[in-house]
Amino acid sequence: MEKTIACIGGVVMDRKVRAEGEFRPGTSNPVTVTSNPGGVAANIAQCLGRLRCPVEIFSIFGSDGSGNTIQHVLKLAHVGICQLTRSRAHPTANYSALLQPDGELFIGLADMAIFDDLDPAWADRMAPRLKEHAVWVVDANLPAATIERLLLHHKGRATVLADPISIAKSSRFRRALAAVDVLFPNRKEAAELTRQPVESREDVIQAAAKLRRSGVGTVVLTLGSEGVYIDDSRGGRFLPAIPPKKVVDVTGAGDALVAGYAYGILRPGAYEPAVLGLAAASLAVETRESVPPDLRPERLMERTESYVRRRKRDESVPRNSA
Repeated sequence: MEKTIACIGGVVMDRKVRAEGEFRPGTSNPVTVTSNPGGVAANIAQCLGRLRCPVEIFSIFGSDGSGNTIQHVLKLAHVGICQLTRSRAHPTANYSALLQPDGELFIGLADMAIFDDLDPAWADRMAPRLKEHAVWVVDANLPAATIERLLLHHKGRATVLADPISIAKSSRFRRALAAVDVLFPNRKEAAELTRQPVESREDVIQAAAKLRRSGVGTVVLTLGSEGVYIDDSRGGRFLPAIPPKKVVDVTGAGDALVAGYAYGILRPGAYEPAVLGLAAASLAVETRESVPPDLRPERLMERTESYVRRRKRDESVPRNSA
């Protein structure tokens, strides 16, 4: 039987507010606004659907137009939506990203009270269906008690990929880290989880090692344009980012990286999952969409192979000795 992926967490209506110049507090700022279905779990699920992986999403949305739109978009991306719960008490979660002109995040604003309904009792109801999936992608939009219930009581033999999402939410994984197979924090999330600064390369190495000691199987510490640092059973190593043809918007890069990594688990081959994740992230920043609209296995492998060939060529060039 083919392995399948469960994406468990946020289904959100994303709004991107891009400044035409530097944000200036206390006054009106000219911006352009776009709205798209999003949420970490939903974005990762869409990426996986477009990469032709069997994927199902476990989440909640409101009885409103945003919820209907999200349902439609997920179905178009070949994501299973049978385990989506419709709330009549709350609107669909929404997230507004205020972006600098270069696409870098200035501040994020989240209205996500609906996810409080994804409580431990909900986790218990979902458990029988979740056990049919070999890989779980879990994001920190879920309450801490729900994360603990899923990972400490219902995980079974599933491989769990965990996305801490933000500084504020990352601590929700703290008591369940020993059940996480692959963790994807950025510097600030790693600092929150380890309670130590994560700025220099040495800080990165120490934070990843500390997270491993807490029980995490593999740490993929994301470093933005610098790539990632991986600490696993093979030791620690930095992998540089795969350069995009042009940076348009960086907000979908982290979700694409997790999706590419999950794709590598389901479709093992010549490249380690982290390299496929970096390739997916490279494709993601070339578009304003939260999910690359033309993401396909062929494009992912083309970007990966081009990068690997270039690295091998660069490494074969003799260096002048001092």
